[in-house]
Amino acid sequence: MEKEKKKIMTILERKMGMVPKPLENMSNLDMDMLKNYLEEKQIAYSGTNLDNKTQVLIALSVGIALDSPGCIMGGLTFAKKYGATVEEILEMYNVVKFSKASSSISSFAPAMQWLLENDDE
Repeated sequence: MEKEKKKIMTILERKMGMVPKPLENMSNLDMDMLKNYLEEKQIAYSGTNLDNKTQVLIALSVGIALDSPGCIMGGLTFAKKYGATVEEILEMYNVVKFSKASSSISSFAPAMQWLLENDDE
């Protein structure tokens, strides 16, 4: 098992330039969980309808939306690797920022409705 772990860590290092700490921790806790994660990643990125740049821009936007610094930095690295320009990344960020603001308005909608209905108190 240790040999397999070392092989996987070497592959991650080569592909990502580093092994993210959460993946290293996962490998130390449960190699099957890490292998499942990597298989799911392979499936997620195996489609042929979106190019790599589009796929990583989507992943980066989700990382931003979910406030995940590790996903953001990893996504930036891969976005640049697959040819995303600074302008494209900033445009994607503006879309994410607007989408997050829109979702907060939607989430707050019941509270606004309640305030309107209970304004007399």
